[in-house]
Amino acid sequence: MKPKACIFFLVFFSMISCAKSKKPDTTQPIYVCTDPTELSVSSITQTGATVSWKVVSGAASYDVEYKKAAETGWTSAAKGLSTAKFDIINLSPSSSYECRVKTNCSSGSSNASAVKFATLFGGTPVTGLASQYQGDVNIQNDPNVLFVEKLDDGLSNIFSRYTDKLNTDGMSLDTDIPVGSINAKSIKMTSITGGATGGGHLFKKFSPGFDSVVYVRYYVKYPAASKGYHHHESLWFGGYNPATDWPNPQAGTCGLGSSRLSISFEPVWQETDPPGMDTYIYWGDMHPDASGNTCWGNVMVTEGATGYGNPPAAGTYPLVSYDQWMCVEVMLKLNNPVTEYNGELAVWVNGVSVGHWGPGFPNGHWDKDKWYNNPADSPFKGFRWRTDAGLNINWLWLEYYHENPAAPSSYMKFSNVVMATKYIGPIKQ
Repeated sequence: MKPKACIFFLVFFSMISCAKSKKPDTTQPIYVCTDPTELSVSSITQTGATVSWKVVSGAASYDVEYKKAAETGWTSAAKGLSTAKFDIINLSPSSSYECRVKTNCSSGSSNASAVKFATLFGGTPVTGLASQYQGDVNIQNDPNVLFVEKLDDGLSNIFSRYTDKLNTDGMSLDTDIPVGSINAKSIKMTSITGGATGGGHLFKKFSPGFDSVVYVRYYVKYPAASKGYHHHESLWFGGYNPATDWPNPQAGTCGLGSSRLSISFEPVWQETDPPGMDTYIYWGDMHPDASGNTCWGNVMVTEGATGYGNPPAAGTYPLVSYDQWMCVEVMLKLNNPVTEYNGELAVWVNGVSVGHWGPGFPNGHWDKDKWYNNPADSPFKGFRWRTDAGLNINWLWLEYYHENPAAPSSYMKFSNVVMATKYIGPIKQ
């Protein structure tokens, strides 16, 4: 047997050797450069926008790039940016863009996070009646004004002004109003996912109605939550003969003569992201769709410059500016006498002309239910809106029709509605 002292020495020596052989762990944790989150776009104009995002912990800087949605190559807007916000400039009006941001860290760079947006319809705004009334204050007293809805006197009073209401429980007043508006509110109409409620409406009948030229200007805001699920979401106006206390569009029916006239300007080009805006009009001489025996709304702002059924051409028409107030104005001039094709239609977005159609202008052609502007074609014949003097402009309809059961809960807002016999224009700032 070994002596106990020898055994103790061997055990102690073994422990010392093991302690000396174990090296301290000097491996550093790998830092992952985090992708930017919560990208948003604000202050959108005709030629610029501000992109912002949540500050990334550990970020040394950020790189910002952008491109038109239909293009593949990216343009560098900023490199080594120290703030989580950047103003992009020199953009094209009425165009869909994509912007992406990546984080730079000491360990490298993150993946890029992207956000889409559309610039406003471009051009020089035209001033009108509203330029005399800052913030629309007292515009209702102008002798050319027919009706004003500022939504400023409570829901019960507002509802009393309309002859037909739908889903008033889903409506509320909001202090979110267009820039420059004074002493006004907006009305928020809601829908609930699964088709529980598909929006709502306010319909106003005018008696005896208006028998000449009518301009309707309003502000509308579409949320990004509605993307891909728009149906009919706009302010409509027109006439029924005989007049009714409720909306009666009779969609899809041809040959109604002088019994109806309906005008709107709304999101209709669902192939684009964001969708394009276009007219959606019904009248006695409207053109049928490809089937030849069904009449839906006719469009006038060239839905696809290269032919029927093609997606719209980029950058030539107004797009839905999601989560931004849009100023829309539509003019309708009734034909007089009722045998003539001397009626007119015109549309402005944010005070900029989208189109004007009347006897002898512009040149173009019909293809089924779509009108295509084309200088090489014959002049537009003009509108024969009616063949019976009993049909005039006798209703206004704030409509939010968002009934798709697959659609998410959403809303839309209206504000600063004005009807007049002269061009109104955007709110005076």
